[in-house]
Parts: sequence; C-alpha cells; structure tokens
Amino acid sequence: MANTVSGSFTTKNGVTLHYLEAGKGRPLVLLPGWSQTASLFQKQLDDFSDSYRCLALDYRGHGESARPGYGYRVSRFAMDLREFLQASELQDVILLGHSAGCAVIWSYLDLFGETGIRGLIFCDQMIARIRRPEWSEEECRQYGAFVGGDEVLAQAELVGGPEGPAKSAEFLASMLTSEFPEAELLQMIQESLKFPRPAAAQLLLSVSYADYRDLLPRITVPTLCIGGAGSHLGPDVMPWIAGQIPGAELVMIAAEAGGSHFMYLENPQAFNAAVRDFCDVIDVAKE
Repeated sequence: MANTVSGSFTTKNGVTLHYLEAGKGRPLVLLPGWSQTASLFQKQLDDFSDSYRCLALDYRGHGESARPGYGYRVSRFAMDLREFLQASELQDVILLGHSAGCAVIWSYLDLFGETGIRGLIFCDQMIARIRRPEWSEEECRQYGAFVGGDEVLAQAELVGGPEGPAKSAEFLASMLTSEFPEAELLQMIQESLKFPRPAAAQLLLSVSYADYRDLLPRITVPTLCIGGAGSHLGPDVMPWIAGQIPGAELVMIAAEAGGSHFMYLENPQAFNAAVRDFCDVIDVAKE
C-alpha cells in the first residue's frame, strides 16, 4: 500500500477542503463522483504512486472536507478545483474524473481553459442528463439523457428528504454488480452519507441540468474516455463522447469483467492498466 498522507487547504471563500496524496512525479488529480469521497480511490493511489504524484480531492461537504451551507453547484466545485491546483502549485496536470467528477472538469475547462492541463481522463458520465422532446431515441442514448425535468426534481426531493439516506444507499447499490463485496458496498454508503443529504440534492440538480456537448469538440489536450459496458448509463455514452473530442482514446470494460458504473472499484486492474497506459504515453510524449 502506498504511503498515503492527508492534506488540506482553504478556498478563497473560507472552506477547508481535504485531500489524499501519494507518490511523486507528474501530478494526477482524481475527482470522485456525486456524493463520493477521495478514500474510494485508494486502489488508484496505491497503484499509480510509484510513477505519479497522485492527489484525490474531497469536494466541499464530502468526506473529510468542511460542510458549509453554500456552494453545492458544479461551477463552484470547478473553482474549488482551480484554487486547489493553484494552492498546491500543480502544473502539467492530468485530471481524472469519475461520473460527476467529469462534469467538474468540463465546467473547469469551460471557465478556465486548458492552461496547465497535460491530459484528461473521463470515466462514465452522461453529457446531458435531461432528455428533450426534439431529441431522437438514439441521441438520448448517446447523451445519457434518460430522465425528464420533473423526474429530476422528484429525485432531488427524495434525496434531500427524510428517506434520503435509505434511497441513496439503494441508488448506489443499483450501480454495482451483484458480485461486488457487501463490506465494500457498506463502506461506499458510509462514505457517501458523510455528504449531508440536502446538499446532495442541490448538487444532483446542478449536475443534472448541465449540458456540455458544445465543449467537447474544443478540447485539444490528450484525452482518454473509459466506460463500463454494464453501466446504468448504457454502452453508447462514452463512445459518443470520445467521438466528439479530437483524437480521444476510448476503453470500454466489459460488463462481465466488472464494467459497471464503478469499474474503478469492481475491476481496478483493467481500469488502472488503461489509465497507466494513457498517462505513460503522454508523459513520454512531453519529454
């Protein structure tokens, strides 16, 4: 196991954010999904720390970070990421986002551009969650747009209400295969519920209403897209996203090989191998 250490920094609007760090070398920043924490990336910290300086961030309200009463929207998380990179004096960074962590990166690129970014890794996230009447069924599958606006509002109300913890646990379990160890699922749920449910509902709305389709063709840095063929998002989302980004690579992990939405937990060997191959190539290309 890597020698993982904890650190923290304070944003300009006064929120102390926690992160985990291991290794030395080019920075590889790991961004978790909605209501997930840095600690779930331990298998990645262990694996990549022999060659990279790995940092996994707890967003505001998540994990061991402070829980302010404000700022639970994707754009604020993108600003928090920018301030984290600046405070840590990180340059030539590879950003890896899982699920809603991709939305944080997309918002970051939209607001601040690619300066200081060496590469991008997007893992299993829809590009637009809310379907529109003018979209075809094929477009909805490609975008990951499977719900209507009223459904999203109902989901957020449920997450933020009295049944929020129980419904959140059901939601997480539904995104994993039946082979996933129960003890690890319970750990995931415990980590997830560190994020207060009313704030989780706010963030769910922010992620759901976003649409980053127009951003993808403007990405110019090396990019890897990883999808789970057995993910609840379906097998079309990540191939479509990869097809919109010039020169992007695509890796799909088979459903029977742990290719769920949480493929980095269910098949860390395949996931880590794909990430390492990509990072090593662009690392050499830079030299």
